[in-house]
Amino acid sequence: MESFVNLFSTGRIKQMEIKNRIFMAPMVRNYADAQGFITPRYTAHIRKIARGGVGAMILEASFVSDEGKGFANELGIHRDECLPGFRDLVEAAHRYGAVIGPQLYHAGRQTASAISGMQPVAPSAIPDPTINEAPRALKIDEIHRIVDAYAQGAGRAKKAGCDFVEIHGAHGYLITQFLSPFSNQREDDYGGTSGKRMRFLKEVYMAVRQAVGDDYPVIVRLSGDEMVPGGLKLEDCITIAQRLEEWGADALHISAGNYASYELGYMISPMAIEDGPLVPLAQHIKESVNIPVITVGKIRHPELAEEILIAGKADFIALGRPFLADPEWPNKAKDDRTEEINRCIACNQGCITRLFAQQDVWCTVNPQAGREEIFAVPLPVIKQKVLVAGGGPAGMSAAKVLSERGHQVVLCEELKDLGGQLIAAAIPPYRPGWELLRSYLVREMKRLGIEVRLNTKATADMVQQEGFDSAIVAVGAHSVRLDIPGIQYANVVVGRDLLEGHSQAKGKVVVAGGGCAGAQTAEYLAVRGHEVTIVEMLGEIAQDAPRADRELLLGRLQKMGVKLMSNTKIMSIGENKVSIESPVGLAELPADTVVICLGSAPNDDIVDALQKAVRYAVKIGDAVRPRKVTEAIEEGALEALKI
Repeated sequence: MESFVNLFSTGRIKQMEIKNRIFMAPMVRNYADAQGFITPRYTAHIRKIARGGVGAMILEASFVSDEGKGFANELGIHRDECLPGFRDLVEAAHRYGAVIGPQLYHAGRQTASAISGMQPVAPSAIPDPTINEAPRALKIDEIHRIVDAYAQGAGRAKKAGCDFVEIHGAHGYLITQFLSPFSNQREDDYGGTSGKRMRFLKEVYMAVRQAVGDDYPVIVRLSGDEMVPGGLKLEDCITIAQRLEEWGADALHISAGNYASYELGYMISPMAIEDGPLVPLAQHIKESVNIPVITVGKIRHPELAEEILIAGKADFIALGRPFLADPEWPNKAKDDRTEEINRCIACNQGCITRLFAQQDVWCTVNPQAGREEIFAVPLPVIKQKVLVAGGGPAGMSAAKVLSERGHQVVLCEELKDLGGQLIAAAIPPYRPGWELLRSYLVREMKRLGIEVRLNTKATADMVQQEGFDSAIVAVGAHSVRLDIPGIQYANVVVGRDLLEGHSQAKGKVVVAGGGCAGAQTAEYLAVRGHEVTIVEMLGEIAQDAPRADRELLLGRLQKMGVKLMSNTKIMSIGENKVSIESPVGLAELPADTVVICLGSAPNDDIVDALQKAVRYAVKIGDAVRPRKVTEAIEEGALEALKI
């Protein structure tokens, strides 16, 4: 704790005392039921985070009326029937000394009729540029009804025992839609001037205040900059913040962006964006008001959080994805066990990508997120000796869970290092998170005392001679080399071999395969001065990458002059050329080196033998079917629970 004196100092918002300066930021998880009611899964998840030492918990965007629902299984605070579930969450938080409250929210035009069952509503009948479903402009009486819905939601929160409420005025949802000329073209009392555009926010705030009373903390979240042409800028948000202070708001929570600016990478920053990108916005707001300010946005490390507080840039630190990655983040930081923190790597694979697909949120680095009930199963009575074949993310995930559950584990890795495909994944620029994950898993193998045998291939003879009871086969996958004429030439190398240093590229390079792996390999080569062309059979480059990651990656490739050729097939490979067929016909590309990034196929050469040698054996990860790290780690952990 000596390292983080400020982070673990007591904070206060109005009369509400907070045991430290750490907030759980609101993140929709899709763990509620279809009606928006809290489920046992949701309660178990919140309880685990509360136990980890967080000071304050802002529950996810909680819709105040049915048409304001934005996600399939989003939390609602729209009916009195929500109260029992909220009381369960309050009890879970208070048991561990945390304060808790919901984020009152209405999606406005940033939803779809397929989600809410109704046409979206907005200040003006302008579609959101990313969802592209025409909303209906709200009538005055409908505006009044929604204002009342915010007040009723706040009243329910207080009645359930919540300690505060936060009003969601950020990220392009309904309140921001009224505030911003980007989305508000009304010419009545709710639009036309900045003052009139603030009217809806003021009415919502005043109604909420009346519902909860003068002594109850009310926080407001704002986008410090919408980051779109014609949208709210920092100077606009400073004015809004000052008005909120005048009206009586107790704290401000400063984020950024809306759906139209999501691809810039600041609303939910991916791996390629620096840590703490939104802190300057919070700092500017803090310098303009006299009420506490919460900062948020890729603050993954306690060292950075402490620096922000020391510099006086904010009063509180909100963590979203880091609590999915490791709910024990605060306790580990407080106890000076920072090396044990399972850091968020900002990959956005398990959380945001799944959320935008209307799925429940996972976490790539923490398979227990959202599965707390599953992992609460009793420890096995009979401990086994278990072989884990393969030291990639799936194998290490399995070994970790097996060891934590008391089994004797031996992990065999055929190569000289643990990590599997994480090693190559970390090599291209802007991909440091994969090494962060790999090094964490390697440390966990040491901390747990797992016997790791490098340069060792698991065999059926080994299993029988050493008396293993079970085996988990996580031997990964190998790169595919399609039957292309000329692929046998010496100037053809595999992308993974190139990244791991086993092969070299020279001169002009054609990358065969424009998925995420191929595009990142192309960036690696372009940074090193190669002239690079990506050839992809499908219609899009890097279409398997998370949204913001993809846009940032494509922008960097184009800036470096990498030629992107989609809907194009390699017909043959020559010694210094590649023959292609594209929509414009046949052509040849100069190619001193061809790099193959055409996907993977499972390694299954030992699976059958091991399955015959032990009572129980199972394949996991890419050995079943090549997918992403998220699925590999999830499968490793879940299969380990079965032993």
